[in-house]
Amino acid sequence: MVPILYGYPTYNEELEQALQAGLFILGGCTPCPERWVCLACHTRYRELPEPCWRWGKIIQGVPMEIGILRDGEPARAVVTVRRHEPWTLAFQIDEIGVIDYFDQPQIIAQGDDLFGALQQLCRAAARLKVLLLVNGARRDAYRCQVDGPDTEHLVSFRQPGRPASLADTGAIFDPADASLIGTPDEQDRIHAGR
Repeated sequence: MVPILYGYPTYNEELEQALQAGLFILGGCTPCPERWVCLACHTRYRELPEPCWRWGKIIQGVPMEIGILRDGEPARAVVTVRRHEPWTLAFQIDEIGVIDYFDQPQIIAQGDDLFGALQQLCRAAARLKVLLLVNGARRDAYRCQVDGPDTEHLVSFRQPGRPASLADTGAIFDPADASLIGTPDEQDRIHAGR
């Protein structure tokens, strides 16, 4: 975790060295509520997370890079949570190796909850021969079945004969192996026990 610095910096050698060392990132000229960022996953936080926090939070409007299979070939894409009521996701494929959020075509998907929006996104992406390589697209994944605060960004993994627990959950956009990916129809059938 490193701080996000906002404003107009004076570029000099000292600033360049600090940026390369990962001591902080520059957040732009307009201050935002997020003050901390994880350099590994780029999740932004308003407060410095406690060491015991198990799950990161999805920040509305902050793009998340994910892996995909496009026509069977690995590629990258970006998913952004646009709003929560209804849950709205924007999805863009990185066509040229550098993600340009404004020039690439988007898929917009909505749902009553984040998992429902992701299922709609998976259906739309499948029509383009794209599979999302995230936990929420696993065939055994379903809406988080664990009651508790801040679980909207989690999915439960179906474990027959066992009640849902945090041990059987994962962050919805965390990477998943292609061999585990299914369709929303498969997810619904597995959850229904068929």
